[in-house]
Amino acid sequence: MATRWIKNFDELATTPNRKLALEIAESGLESISTSNVISNSIKLENDVLSIMGESFILSKFKNIKVVGFGKASALAALAIEQVLGSKIKTGAVVSLREIDNLKYIENFIGTHPKPSQINIDAGEKIYKIIKDSTPEDLIIVLVSGGGSSLLCYDETERGQNVALYDEFLKYGQKITEMNTVRKHISILKGGGLAKLAYPATVIGIIFSDIPGNNFCDVASGPTYKDKSTIVDAEAIIDKYNLGKFILIETPKEDKYFEKV
Repeated sequence: MATRWIKNFDELATTPNRKLALEIAESGLESISTSNVISNSIKLENDVLSIMGESFILSKFKNIKVVGFGKASALAALAIEQVLGSKIKTGAVVSLREIDNLKYIENFIGTHPKPSQINIDAGEKIYKIIKDSTPEDLIIVLVSGGGSSLLCYDETERGQNVALYDEFLKYGQKITEMNTVRKHISILKGGGLAKLAYPATVIGIIFSDIPGNNFCDVASGPTYKDKSTIVDAEAIIDKYNLGKFILIETPKEDKYFEKV
């Protein structure tokens, strides 16, 4: 192992049993590292891209695009570049980490938990990349924790997201409730990204940091059909007296999710 995940490993490993416990923790952290997950799950052999048992013949697509949002998205983008290289036509991710050696995917360093202008800039770039996609496009979406704040399309969404976060801090509600409202103040969350990408083929690579691994909740489910409605969001807003929000309905038509 080239570097330790536990920075003060030697300081803590004062007995054989403590060292063994730390080595077990190190192995666990190594196995779930972003780069290892990508390299172990995604393979490119000749013209076939294999991802967790699913195969895609790349010659069927004119463009390969990569977008991402969340704390792991920059490292995931770097790992994807190592697999696909110059096959990537364009891409953009918004994360919290600076990566110097990305060649084909632009990395925006956003703010979390409150989105800022840089988040909007990233959201606009991601929107532009995905908009007007065709059946000849393959879009790889890198989703990870923190994406609910990092992915932000415009100033209206940013302002509402900040207000929502501030109000929720007062009451300590469930994160699932906050994300339900988030889905209904965004054109990209709650399946909105899948709708925007239609009729392209979309591959979602999701790094879950939530109990139960309910993937539709990671980053407020931009590639998943949302089961909640405006009525549900309104009920949460009324329940906690959160104030006035401009709500939109999330996409419900099955066609937007058939190639995701």
